[in-house]
Amino acid sequence: MERQDAHDQFHQDHPCQLTVLLRLTDVKTLVNKGETADSYFGDHVTVITTTTINDRVLSDLGWDDELRLVREFQPAFHIPCDYPVYKDDDPLLRRKHVLKCLEGMIWMASKLAGTTTRVIPLLKGETPHERRLCYQVFQYLGVRYCVFYGTQYFTANIGFYQLLEDLRTVVSEAPHLQILLIGLQAPHRLEQVPPQIVAAAGQRWIDEVQLRDIPYSQSQERFTQMEDDINAALGHGQMPIMAWSSGMEVTA
Repeated sequence: MERQDAHDQFHQDHPCQLTVLLRLTDVKTLVNKGETADSYFGDHVTVITTTTINDRVLSDLGWDDELRLVREFQPAFHIPCDYPVYKDDDPLLRRKHVLKCLEGMIWMASKLAGTTTRVIPLLKGETPHERRLCYQVFQYLGVRYCVFYGTQYFTANIGFYQLLEDLRTVVSEAPHLQILLIGLQAPHRLEQVPPQIVAAAGQRWIDEVQLRDIPYSQSQERFTQMEDDINAALGHGQMPIMAWSSGMEVTA
């Protein structure tokens, strides 16, 4: 969800419990207006903030600034300390960025301990060794869930089938992990992904609900239908994000 009037109206009038994924750039705008997650979205919305933002903007974001925004906004969950990691990068640079992401993840988790915000770690890495570093940190943090960022498979024309292959590889390496997939909401694609994909986030909903073309009540009905379709596609229902708050094993 983005900081736009149409999005605001949609969530403010929605009668059901929602889960919202919010970029840290939008969080900064809201914090500067004195808002928190609760004051802006209300009790019926579970807020996840994320650092999966534009690389140029990301490069200007320090850990201290990120922590300050998260502490002030008080989301239920935060996806911390993203760093750009691409297949075409120099392997040394890629490893450096994976390690920085993991270092930041540990730092952020320690700083947020004792608050109401829980960390959802990012899975990074293009090689088994790079991903193994992530699995080791996840084990250290005591989490059995993570985020797989898949948006670039579509924006960079890599395609769904490469995404599917990479997801299957991850599941074969770490079958115990429960995965939130960012970047894919098409039910006919989601029904092909491994069952370890328990939740999906993206922007397809904006077009699906015809947000700016029909009354909000009709958009909300279309959203409910889309949510049902995604639940059915994932096979066992979309895992409520709040079920992850204990940091223990996730069950469907």
